[in-house]
Amino acid sequence: MKLKEKNLFTGLLLLSFLLEGLDAFAILSIPFSWIGIALLLTAIPLSYLLGINVMSSNFSSIKYWIFYIFLVTILRSLAFNLDIPQYATTNYYQYVSLRLIKIVSFFIAIWLVHVISIYLTKRKIIEYVAYIGILISILSLYSYFSYFLNFPDFIRTRPGSGGWTQPIDRACSILRNYGTFREPSFLAVWTVPFIPITYYLARKNYKWYFLSIFPILSLVLTRSLTGVVSLLLAFALIFFISLVRAKKVDYLLLVPILAILLTSLFSSNISYTFPALDPSMCPPNSADKCDCSIYDDELDEAKNTQNIAESIFSRASLLLKGGIDGFGNFPYLIEHLTNLGVKFFGDGLGSANIIYSYEFEELSSQLISDEKVFRNPGQIVSFNNLYAYVYFSGGLIALVWFSYIVLSALLKVVLSREIVDTYLAILLLSILLMFFFQAEEPSIALGFAIGLIGLNRK
Repeated sequence: MKLKEKNLFTGLLLLSFLLEGLDAFAILSIPFSWIGIALLLTAIPLSYLLGINVMSSNFSSIKYWIFYIFLVTILRSLAFNLDIPQYATTNYYQYVSLRLIKIVSFFIAIWLVHVISIYLTKRKIIEYVAYIGILISILSLYSYFSYFLNFPDFIRTRPGSGGWTQPIDRACSILRNYGTFREPSFLAVWTVPFIPITYYLARKNYKWYFLSIFPILSLVLTRSLTGVVSLLLAFALIFFISLVRAKKVDYLLLVPILAILLTSLFSSNISYTFPALDPSMCPPNSADKCDCSIYDDELDEAKNTQNIAESIFSRASLLLKGGIDGFGNFPYLIEHLTNLGVKFFGDGLGSANIIYSYEFEELSSQLISDEKVFRNPGQIVSFNNLYAYVYFSGGLIALVWFSYIVLSALLKVVLSREIVDTYLAILLLSILLMFFFQAEEPSIALGFAIGLIGLNRK
C-alpha cells in the first residue's frame, strides 16, 4: 500500500509540474496547466480516503492567510458592479473562481511535499522534480531550433488572454525561445527554479552538471532579463552571505554564475533573426518589417541584437538609466496605487485585476492624430507583480502577512549551514525576485520551495 501511495502522490506533484510546463497547449479548450491544477486539487480528498494526515502547525500561517484571501474575495465579489472586459474568455464568476483555485493549488503544492516526504528523502523529491525541468527544457530547445533547422514546431493550441496567440515568426524580429509556453518570459520564470536544484544535485552526482546545460541554454535563449538577472543575483547574494559566514569560498556556488555568463556569450552563435519582408510589402506593413536596420529606440535595438549577452545586459543598463519609467508597466502600477490610496482589505482576487484593467486603459492611452488610441483595449491586464497582486487583492494586511511567510522561510535557510538549504535559499530568492517583474500568482514552484524548507522543522 505504501508503494502505491508514494507513486500516487509523487505522480500528482510531477504531473502538475509537467502540465504547467506545457503552458501553450490545451485540449477541448482546457489548458494543460489547469488540468495539472485540477490533479493537485484531488490530492487532499485522496489523502483523507487513504487516512493520511500531515496537517501540522507548519501550515497554520499559510492556511489562515489563504482563508483570509478567500473571505475578502467572496465578500467583495458580492458587491462588485463592473463588467468583465470585452475580450475575457470567461465570465466574472468563472474568472474569480479560477483565481481562487490557483491560490489553493499553491497551498496544496506545499502540503504535497510534506506528504511525499513520508516516503522519500528530500534529495529524492528534488531529483524527481528536477527531471521535469530537464524534460521541458529539452522540448523547448527543440522548438527553438525548429525555426531555422526546418523541422516542425509544436502546434500551440492555447490562445492568449485576449483570445489570440502571439506570433513567433515576425519579420526582422530576433527569435526568442518560446518553447512550450505562450511567451518567452513565461518559459524563463518557469525554468529558473530548476537550475538551483540541478546544481544542488550536481554536488554529489556529476551527471547533473551535464544535464544543467539544458535549462540554462533554454533560459538564456528566452533573452529574459527578469529570469537571467534574478537567477544571477540570487546566486551572487547567497554566495556572498556564505562567504561572510563561513569565511571560505564555496567555488561550486560560482559554477552556475559562470555557466550562465558563458552560455550567454557562446549562444550568440545560434541566434537567429527572421528575414525581412519584400520591400513591396511596406506599406501596408511598417518600414521596420522590410528594413531590419530600423529600430524604434536604443531599447528596441538592444532587444533585437544578435549578441545575446549584449541583448540581456545592455537592456539592463538602459532600463536602470531610465529609472522606474523603464520597467514595463511599473509607472502605471504606481499611479494606480497613488490614485487608490492605502487599501487595508483589498478588492479580492480577480476583481482587483478588472478594476486595474479599466484604469490601465486610460493611463496607457495615447493621443495619435487627434484620436485616442488604447494599448490593451478590452483585455484583462495583469499586475505582473506578485506583491502588487496580493496588495490590491487582499490589502495591506494580506501583503504584510504574505511577506512574513516568505521572508521567514528565506531567513531560515539563509541562516542554516546545511548545503541543501543554501540551494533552497537560492531557489526561493530567485523566485521572489522574479515576482517583482513577471507573473502575479503564487506558483507551484513557490509552493514546492516553501514546502521543502518547511521539512527542516520536522
